Amino acid sequence: MTSPTIPTSSAPRQRVRRRPVRAILLHILRLALFAIIILLIHQKHQEFESRRLAATSSALSVDALLSLFPSAARLSDSVTERGGQMVLDQDGKLLGYAVQSAPQSDRVVGFSGSTNVLIGFDAQERVVVVRILHSRDTREHVAHVERHEQFLATWNGLSWDEAARIPKVDAVSGATLTSLAIVEGLTLRLGGQRPSLRFPDDLQIHEITPHLPAAVTLRPRADQPIVTDIFDHEDRLIGFAIRTTPAADSEIGYQGPTDTLLVFDSSPKVAGMSLRKSYDNDPYVGYVRDEASFTGLFVGRSLPELSKLDPKAEGIEGVSGATMTSMAVARGIAPAVRAATDRSLAKKAATAISWKLRDVGTVLMLVLASLMSFTRLRGISWLRITFQIALISYLGFLNGDLLSQASLVGWAQAGIPWKTAPGLTLLTAAALLVPACSRTQLYCHQVCPLGAAQQLLVKHALKRRYSIQPKSRWNKLSRIIQLIPFALLATVIATALKHWPINLVALEPFDAFHVRIAGVATLSVAVIGLLTSALVPMAYCRYGCPTGAMLSYLRFHSRSDCWSARDSLAVALLVLACLL
Repeated sequence: MTSPTIPTSSAPRQRVRRRPVRAILLHILRLALFAIIILLIHQKHQEFESRRLAATSSALSVDALLSLFPSAARLSDSVTERGGQMVLDQDGKLLGYAVQSAPQSDRVVGFSGSTNVLIGFDAQERVVVVRILHSRDTREHVAHVERHEQFLATWNGLSWDEAARIPKVDAVSGATLTSLAIVEGLTLRLGGQRPSLRFPDDLQIHEITPHLPAAVTLRPRADQPIVTDIFDHEDRLIGFAIRTTPAADSEIGYQGPTDTLLVFDSSPKVAGMSLRKSYDNDPYVGYVRDEASFTGLFVGRSLPELSKLDPKAEGIEGVSGATMTSMAVARGIAPAVRAATDRSLAKKAATAISWKLRDVGTVLMLVLASLMSFTRLRGISWLRITFQIALISYLGFLNGDLLSQASLVGWAQAGIPWKTAPGLTLLTAAALLVPACSRTQLYCHQVCPLGAAQQLLVKHALKRRYSIQPKSRWNKLSRIIQLIPFALLATVIATALKHWPINLVALEPFDAFHVRIAGVATLSVAVIGLLTSALVPMAYCRYGCPTGAMLSYLRFHSRSDCWSARDSLAVALLVLACLL
């Protein structure tokens, strides 16, 4: 008998069974871990800011303003959240007033946080100084803005309304996002209600009922706080009121300004007019209050008529014996009405998305990177090298719209600056969403200038290179080095949650493209990373970049259906976040 023949060829390799449903569920879990950590950072920051505001008074000290007003002796109490503080000398004379951009500017995020700015006005209501009081933004960027005196002096000499509507302010090169956030914060603050420092008392219902007897409730408008809506007992809107302060506070009668109240019915036309508090002489103010024929000159007029009112052109002569006081009252009506009707436009301008040339450039580079990533163009060697040089030159040195842990933490804490930095916002969205929905690592492979520099080093650096592979003699060292990005991510999360005084920019090399503001730590990481990459291909990206490790973890790939060591590390990071 002959024995059966044993085949000499090996059996066909068994195909690995893919589990698409399991891969999708695990990938959703990974995205959920990332989202939960972001939410924890945001919630913890809100609690931190609430405690900080509760523990520290928003009021300024006299010492902080002595450089602006040498004869300052005291400050008025902080009026309202939207007000400011009067600066007074020993005799109580008004020297000027100071306004902080916070809390309105708290929602305006620069590179990694918001900035509270002091705006000082003199007695003529002209800006005399713009100074940074406190900032949650990156310290290097803030310091660079503070050194740029020309930027902070842009508003000097402007009135409140001129400063709110300033057409263009050049950003500080190297700290573009921080300076743009300061501009938007100031515009948002000054585009809101101007502080009524001389007349801080709110309207009371007893002031309205002589003109509208059915009035029961008063509610300032959310978008136009200088306008107060009037409601009856059935909560029906029956009219509104406008005060001439602060728009007409510069209209001086015999001795000072007067706060005048205009009450409109549902027409809307003036149903009544009365004088509130005044800094003018009492006898003269009394004469005007008692002269019904004078206040009657304005009753029945509409908003368009009052906005164009010119007392001199209409031959209004005022009240006999109180001419200066009454004419100041008459002159203050038109600017007050214009402020009430135009304020919503200023607010809309302050909250509009600001597209600038740098944002267009960022989006253009993102489009080109997408073409290089998803088409066969990446196979053309000269085109790929040209694009990499363009990335380094424009997006790195010139533009500076780069993704980093410092910016991501700032956005997680305070919000996304989609109005001041729409280009960087779109770039960040693409960096997070493209790998999460595909197998393509768009940002790391095609957008990051530092990645492009390392790719060029791979082709043109030293011929002798070393490879750290898990199964090589470098096995143990490789495993240790691969933990560096996750250790850095743990540091980032702890810093974000506990508000440790650690400069997150220094953990990554991206600010090194702007040598003027880069710190020693940032430059050191950049130099060491590039030198190492000349020997070990893409060394920094593979073994040192926390942002790259985060994006790689969010990428959907062929092994997404398997629980990996990275998943265990991600769970450990979430546990760390919960414990903190």
